Amino acid sequence: MTEPMISRLPGRGVIRIGGPQRLAFLDGLLSCATGTLEPGALAYGALLTPQGKILSDMMVFADADTVALDVPESALADLVRRLTLYKLRAAVTIAESDEVVAVGFDEPPGGRADPRGPGLGARLIVPAGNAGLVPEVLQRYTDARIAAGVPDAVVDFALGDAFPHDANMDLTHGVDFKKGCFVGQEVVSRMRHRGTARRRTVIVEADAPLPETGTAIERNGTPVGRLGTREGQRGLATVRIDRAGEGVEAGGVRLTMRVPEGAPFALAEA
Repeated sequence: MTEPMISRLPGRGVIRIGGPQRLAFLDGLLSCATGTLEPGALAYGALLTPQGKILSDMMVFADADTVALDVPESALADLVRRLTLYKLRAAVTIAESDEVVAVGFDEPPGGRADPRGPGLGARLIVPAGNAGLVPEVLQRYTDARIAAGVPDAVVDFALGDAFPHDANMDLTHGVDFKKGCFVGQEVVSRMRHRGTARRRTVIVEADAPLPETGTAIERNGTPVGRLGTREGQRGLATVRIDRAGEGVEAGGVRLTMRVPEGAPFALAEA
């Protein structure tokens, strides 16, 4: 039997939401449905601007008495401030936690399956000091994200500047189009129904090591996107799908691009 392994996930922080109205409070704000989450459940969603852009994506851990939000560390303080502003008279409490986020494989105790897709392992919230950095676990997680075309906040898309469709959140169960209203819902739903999403996250490969994250991707000298997560000759990129296709390169390295499995979009013809 394979021994479960976990690693702290750097760059993530935790917010704890308490109070009897915590699930309903979040359900009215986030892109994912939280109103009926049972203890032990894990959902993926985001808090958007009224214009539909991602202020922060997050994992939502439902526990017996609280909800834990696993968020990008760089967005944590701003999220606490914004959630507090939205609180008004809701019976909720909002506070930063000193817990840490971890990722694990081979069924780690207490782990909850990553809702964005198969192969991504499990997420955990653990006390600070209970999970160190384990490079092989982090490598396995990054490889799985690349293979599935699942982007990571900050590295693959800029908070405050990307729509959920840019980050493939409609493919990774990050947007519930059937739930009631949430912040930014009108814009995101319109993009879905009109098919106007033009920027998407795709998988890239090359015959040479990929250049640095953030390198511009060009087609015939015209910028069409940027490189995100990269591991050797494989990685992720956010591109204009109506302009990117065959003949793209980044930093002089010729790229082959493909869309994630099951994606409802295609790249431009050559």
